[in-house]
Amino acid sequence: MDSSAWVGALFGLTGTMIGGTLSIWSAVIAQRRQAAQARDDQRQTRAATATEAALTKLLEIERDARRAGPHDNARSHLLHERILSIQVLMQRVPDAGLRDRVRENYLLMPLYLPDDTRTWEQRRVDRIHLCRDAIACLGAYLRGEAMPPRTNPVGEIRALWHSSDIGSETDMFFYEPET
Repeated sequence: MDSSAWVGALFGLTGTMIGGTLSIWSAVIAQRRQAAQARDDQRQTRAATATEAALTKLLEIERDARRAGPHDNARSHLLHERILSIQVLMQRVPDAGLRDRVRENYLLMPLYLPDDTRTWEQRRVDRIHLCRDAIACLGAYLRGEAMPPRTNPVGEIRALWHSSDIGSETDMFFYEPET
């Protein structure tokens, strides 16, 4: 064999090795992308499921606020249980702004300030406004829309508190009135 045949065979073998390597490399990259996409899809599915469950809890809180009486301890305990459930469910939602907004709303639902002059009926209506605001935010998240602005009643409820910052996720607290 002459040298041109050896050079052709060498180039052919080199081209085959490079092509095979690139083919394997592209398959590995595609597999990694598919795995990352599957993880993202699973995360989004868990977030949507948690959001829907939180919506259900908020609708139950709103329904109970409509039905509750001034000294309804059973519904008060249910409120705290549902708020705890929402708190856990919201940990799966990746949107930090949404988590903060909903957290502010559900933390304000059961709280009573020592100098609070609102009647029981006003606090009940305020709870309904807080629920509606959180429901609107979660619904917008599920639809992929921007978070709606706070309504005037929710802004007034927030203004009742001396601190403008309710606290971060690491400063969670629950105040349960003595019964």
